[in-house]
Formats: sequence, structure tokens, C-alpha cells
Amino acid sequence: MDRLRYAVGLMAKHLDVQIAQMVTPEFSNGLPGCLVGNRARQVNIGVKALQLTGNSIMPYLLFLGAPIADKFATHAEQYNQNINSMGHISACLARKSISVLSQHISICFLVCIQALDLRASLIQENGGYDVRSLLSEKTRPVYEAIKSTINVPMTDDRPYIWDDGEYALDEHISSVTKALIMDENGCLFKSLKPTIDWLRSKRYSDQILPPK
Repeated sequence: MDRLRYAVGLMAKHLDVQIAQMVTPEFSNGLPGCLVGNRARQVNIGVKALQLTGNSIMPYLLFLGAPIADKFATHAEQYNQNINSMGHISACLARKSISVLSQHISICFLVCIQALDLRASLIQENGGYDVRSLLSEKTRPVYEAIKSTINVPMTDDRPYIWDDGEYALDEHISSVTKALIMDENGCLFKSLKPTIDWLRSKRYSDQILPPK
């Protein structure tokens, strides 16, 4: 469990870097800073609030990834058991870590949706924001599922976030997180399942027995 939490922390740090590159014009290959939708507006922060939220979650996940094995209790059962298992507390921390990671992943999804919409506008001749025709067969259902989960229409007219204050982004984070961890029959979970199954097949390919 200690290694699981450590891996979760590293995953969050990796995702945090990906977000940073998407919102920074020097690394995003033409996307506007902070992925601002309406650049004609004098004050518009784009996905800055989402990035800052994810950036504040990441250190917490690194903290939760600290090992518990060296913090063992002693002198239990009238000194009969000098060192006891830390499995329970490590499992509790792992459960918390995975729950927080799901929020971080939800933020990443929302940032990616905005980036994809803006990228579509740069690529397509009509300048439209509907990116679905440019996505792969595995990516498109995920994009559509996220937009459906947060109840945002897929349209050529505008990206996910156009102006500040249009949406309660905390509610969007909550909706996506809930779809990720609680609704296995929902559209988002189903859209991710082919990719998850593929990753599992690669991870455990050496353990699959050949047919008799």
C-alpha cells in the first residue's frame, strides 16, 4: 500500500506538469495562455482556477504517499507483540489517496476539454470548436462523455469555457469525479473501459496463459 500511494503521488505530479504545459503558450504550440476562450474580454482567466486547484491537490497526494512502514507501534498485548501490522492504516491512507487522485484526474479532464476545443478552432478551416472529427476512436467517446457529464453542449460556436463565471467549476469537478468512482454503468466509465482493458492486457500480458 505504501508503494501504491507513492505511485499515486508521482502520477499526480506528472499530470500537473501536463496541465502546466497546456496552459503555457511557450509549450502548447499555439494555444492561448491559460486556455482563455474569449480573448477579446479585458479580464479572463480561462482555466487558471482549475490549474491552481489541481496544483494545490498534487502536494497533498505526495504527502499521502509518504511511507507508513517506519511508524510502527510497539508494546502491544502486554509486550507480547512488539511490532504490529500497519496494513490497516496504510490501506486507509491508500483509499484517501485514490479518492483525492480522482478529483485531480477530473480537473485534468476539464482542462483537456478546453484545450481540445481551442485546438479544433486553430486546425479547422471554419474555425469551429467542435473537435470530435479530429479525435481518435478511443478519445472521442471520452470527450463526449465528459461534456455530457457536466451538461455542456458540443458546438462549433464556442469552447467549453468562454468567459469567467459561466459555470460553477467545482460542481463540474464533483460531477466528473462522481462519474469516475461511483457510476460504473455511466457513459464516462464505459468510455474509459476499452483503454483500461488495453492497459491491463499490456501490464499482465506475461501472466496470460496461451489457449490449450
